[in-house]
Amino acid sequence: MQVRGKNGDLANVGDDGRLTVASVSTPEDRSLNDDGKVFSVYFVVTPTGAGDYFFYLKNNGTKNIVITDIRIKSTVATTIYYKAVSGTASAGTDAAVTNRNLGSSRQLDAAASYDVDITGLTDEGVLFFDSCDTAENMESLKTTSTIIIPQGQAIAFQREAATGEIEAVVSVVESS
Repeated sequence: MQVRGKNGDLANVGDDGRLTVASVSTPEDRSLNDDGKVFSVYFVVTPTGAGDYFFYLKNNGTKNIVITDIRIKSTVATTIYYKAVSGTASAGTDAAVTNRNLGSSRQLDAAASYDVDITGLTDEGVLFFDSCDTAENMESLKTTSTIIIPQGQAIAFQREAATGEIEAVVSVVESS
């Protein structure tokens, strides 16, 4: 049986009285990227010493910022702590924030910076840590959850010990 809608479109109805439909499902991350809401934040920095904060990300917008992935490597073995922080970060270099939908003009409403020793922050607790056991080996944050940064909140990355260059890309999504 077929039913015609008000615009003349046909809908198929099965013998059991239910509509027969076809659908396409899109993974959430793909849909968000199609909307221009997925960003990569990239930086390279050599922190000056043990315990130094070297990356800072603060949500200046009204929507949550969600960190979905962190890929990081160091030229020397070290441990990296991902921390919730408060306070006002000292000046740093703006991190490169790139929309993953190259056709979108949407910007991330956040402050993202890196420096050899970001000061002015108060530690509010460790969210995760990564152990970079082998020099030049990329690590990826492995979790089934995400880090959600609400309006006005911030995170910072801190090196446990050693010197050496750190290269990272942080994947973030602006939630709806």
